[in-house]
Amino acid sequence: MNPISFLRSACKIFYLLHKIDADIIHCITIKPCLIGGFFGRFFNKNVIISFVGLGRVFSKSNRKLNIISKIVIPFYKYMFNNTKCLISFEHERDKENLITITNMPLERTVVIDGAGVDVDKYPYTPEVIGDVPVILFASRLLKSKGLADLIASKKILESRNIYFRLDVAGIPVPGDADGIDISLLNKWSSEGVINWLGQCHDIARLIIDANIVALPSVYSEGVPRILLEAASVGRPIVAYDVGGCNSLIIDAENGYLIDRSNIDVLSNKLESLILDPELRQTMGRNGRNLVENKFSSLIILSKTLQMYRYSLALH
Repeated sequence: MNPISFLRSACKIFYLLHKIDADIIHCITIKPCLIGGFFGRFFNKNVIISFVGLGRVFSKSNRKLNIISKIVIPFYKYMFNNTKCLISFEHERDKENLITITNMPLERTVVIDGAGVDVDKYPYTPEVIGDVPVILFASRLLKSKGLADLIASKKILESRNIYFRLDVAGIPVPGDADGIDISLLNKWSSEGVINWLGQCHDIARLIIDANIVALPSVYSEGVPRILLEAASVGRPIVAYDVGGCNSLIIDAENGYLIDRSNIDVLSNKLESLILDPELRQTMGRNGRNLVENKFSSLIILSKTLQMYRYSLALH
């Protein structure tokens, strides 16, 4: 957001990249991609630009982000004209969207299914069925991640005498206009709306303790890591049909994909899962099988090494 800070970072990183003189520069997230992409184009270097979701900049959710997206697009076009530039995505939807926006060459694009998940660190674990089911929301604490929609669904279901505990773990983002104020989280917690866990490091344990994992994010993500990890543990996952969620969630098989911001359908799908332990267990097993066959770290690492070899072959 700060042009002066951006230029200062660019100067430092240009110096480091010259010093390192790598065979391939692999850039991840928007700021490193812009800086590394410019360096690669200017000095004719092999560079990989990785989009782990197009993110909020392309969501056009507010005027500032809309302006930034219009500034960024010409820079992307300039960077992609480097014949040694390879562009990678976590799912087909982002690739198709960015090709439409920038006219990047299709032959220099690669899709690798998410960041992968260590299936040994997140082992399949049958759920514990208690008196009150637990739904886990774990994320950066941004409004656009959909926590308020889960709270709205919770109130709808309580009006039907259907109850669940909403565990919330996350990383505060102070200073971000999209951030959820910590005082609001504390208020929800004191009112019993959420079970506020703060910033947690043992995510595997949180997933194991949950019955369902939900992330109703409204902007284009990659393949959300928390949903990958939940599927690996064997939990049904629920999300809006945005970004790469549809490459991980097969609707009604290992979770539910819901139209963006449709709180009524979100509530109904959560109700189905809350009331049917057998359905949850079936979806959990399906999710684990999908992760083992498509999203495990070993598979993703193998595809990443293939991408590096492909990058080195570009001229």
